[in-house]
Amino acid sequence: MRFLRVMLLMTFLTTAYAPAAQAAAPVGSLKQYRVPTANSKPRYITNGADGNRWFTESSEFLPPAIGRITPAGAITEFAITCNFCILNDIIQGPGGILYFTSNDAFLGRITTAGAQLADIPIPNSAALAGNLDVHGSDIWITDFNNNSIWRYSIATGVFTQFLVPTPAATPADVVVDAAGIVWFTESGGGNIGRLNPTRGTITETATGVFPQGIAIAADGQIWFTSRFVPEAVGRLNPATNFVTVFPVTNTGPQSIAAAPDGSLWFTQTTAGNIAKIGNNGVISETKAVRGSEPFGITVDSAGNPWYTMLAANKIAEFQLR
Repeated sequence: MRFLRVMLLMTFLTTAYAPAAQAAAPVGSLKQYRVPTANSKPRYITNGADGNRWFTESSEFLPPAIGRITPAGAITEFAITCNFCILNDIIQGPGGILYFTSNDAFLGRITTAGAQLADIPIPNSAALAGNLDVHGSDIWITDFNNNSIWRYSIATGVFTQFLVPTPAATPADVVVDAAGIVWFTESGGGNIGRLNPTRGTITETATGVFPQGIAIAADGQIWFTSRFVPEAVGRLNPATNFVTVFPVTNTGPQSIAAAPDGSLWFTQTTAGNIAKIGNNGVISETKAVRGSEPFGITVDSAGNPWYTMLAANKIAEFQLR
């Protein structure tokens, strides 16, 4: 393991608040697919290299499993061997291997054929592996317990830890842009972090909310959600660090994913639906499903969002028309 103490560069640019305008519901149909194992709590979901969607099952009372759902809605579950772990995020890596995290200090692996590979221990046994992104042969991981961002190099097998300077920043979600710059949310610190791996520097931009999910739009803008009060969806301009926040009420924005058309889709855990937001801040919501608790979300190549229903034990697809 290599440990890097990063230099903190703070930004003090103004955050603008803009009311989120509402538009008519998107035109499409909602498809719901029940996970075969009852009460499995499907959590995060990602696009697989095999053309399927893959998701984690996060029940603390059931043996851990990872699910695969085909475009037609057929679900297969794969048992995961670990020491009473609760699964969290999942991401497609190179070579047909998906990587996943849990509340244990390891990086898990499963092939698109459904074969679990040996876990990769994170050097710090107190690490609470959070959310993931992939860039080239590097896997990026947030670590709530150690206030850190980790990089795992597939090519060398080496972990590098980047300590977030703000105390109790509690890094939550992470995404990497085309240039290799790592962006992450600080759900405790209220910032968006920007990590330059080459220089080992972190820049933090205050948002005025508590960022949770993060995604990069087709135009390179950084978007994020704030699930807890104040609830909002926000946009950061990477060229200026200027933040625009679009407040929402009683919807519970959680995860967010970019669509090919430049818009973003995000889950609304409280409202029981998903919503689409454009660069102008206009939000359009799909049909709400009571008691569903939408959580993780991804968007397929056709622009259709797929998401997990944590409480309803389903995977949902919104097929656009």
